[in-house]
Order: sequence, then C-alpha cells, then structure tokens
Amino acid sequence: MYKIRQVTLLEEKEISQAVVGRLPRYFRYLGELKDEGVERISSQELSELMKVTASQIRQDFNNFGGFGQQGYGYNVEYLYHEIGKILGLNKTHNFVIIGAGNLGRALGNYMNFERRGFVFRGIFDRDESLVGQEVRGVKIRDMRELEQFVRDNEIDIAVLTVPKTSVGDIVDKLVQNGIRAIWNFAHVDLNVPEGVQVENVHLSDSLMKLSYNINRYMKENDS
Repeated sequence: MYKIRQVTLLEEKEISQAVVGRLPRYFRYLGELKDEGVERISSQELSELMKVTASQIRQDFNNFGGFGQQGYGYNVEYLYHEIGKILGLNKTHNFVIIGAGNLGRALGNYMNFERRGFVFRGIFDRDESLVGQEVRGVKIRDMRELEQFVRDNEIDIAVLTVPKTSVGDIVDKLVQNGIRAIWNFAHVDLNVPEGVQVENVHLSDSLMKLSYNINRYMKENDS
C-alpha cells in the first residue's frame, strides 16, 4: 500500500539544504509518535505538532516522491523508516573525536549516537596527561596514532573539538587517510576537497541568535 518511488539526494534534482535541515526534525517527531503507538497521521496533525505548515510538510515529502495516501495521511512507522533511509541512518558510520577536552568528552559520552548508527570508535588528544584515560570505555589515544587508526578502523566521520589554531594540519591528515565527513566545532572554516562533507557547529552563534530573539520579544512587549 505504501510503496513509492523515492528520489534520493543524488538523483534527478538537487534538494535544498532548507529541506534537508528539516528532515532530522521530522524523523525525531515521527520516532516519538511511533513510540507512543500512533499508527497514522495527517499533514495537518503533524503541522500542529511541529509548527510547520501542512503545505510545507507536503512539499518537503514530495521532494522524495511523496509518502502519503489520499484520505489516509501518512503511516507513521513507514514514514519514520523511509526518512531514516534518506538520512542514511540505515547504515553504520564509525566516527572519532579529535580533542579530549570538556566538549570532546561530553560528545563521547552521548550514547544516543549509537541509536542512530553512529559508532564512537576513538578519541585523540595531544595532551599526554589525558592519554590512556577513558571516555565511555574508549581509551584516549595520542594524536600520533590518528592516521593509522583511521585507516585500520574504517572511520567515516571525524569530530573536531580542538582550538582553531590546531585545525589545518589535522584536517589534511584526516582527508589523506579517507575521512569523508567532518563535524566541525572549531571556530574556523575548513578548506577541504570536493566530496568531503563538512557540518559546522558554532555554539556561540546559536546563543547570539537566542539573545537576539529575547531582545526582540522584550522590545515588542515593552512597546
């Protein structure tokens, strides 16, 4: 009943990053609905939950062939799994963390990564006093072991939690040894070859955006 022709991110047309950016949120909400035993949902009901217009939801899903059935809406479990496939969550991705400071350790201790298919394989640091300690059972290794470890353990993703002054040389080594994606928490733009995917995370930018919205709200309500 629910079989459809999908359009992947690499086929037929380019999917906007705005649409891609909403997919994880759809996936999260649908997972919660599935866990609650909800079997089907309309675009209007999903709209009310997510505060996204029903037409936007339908447009987003139509980028991938559409998932609904007229008069029925969406099968929650089916839609959840299909969006998971589009996001690549039906595959396993091995990742390492570069930088065993507070942020690196916090990310290493976040167990929900494994639920999404992201497997924490290693963590590295130049600080000899940290080498040999463990983060969730994974030993902190010396940076000199990084290249060999990446090659030997089929690492797909590197997470950068190091100061920006340390990034350049590290990124070159990662790319040369087969890293295909970088989750970048360092406050610096990366220069990588085509085909290496980078997701930049600027925590202070998010906080400043929050500050702007607080100030705007206060001004509107004071006037």
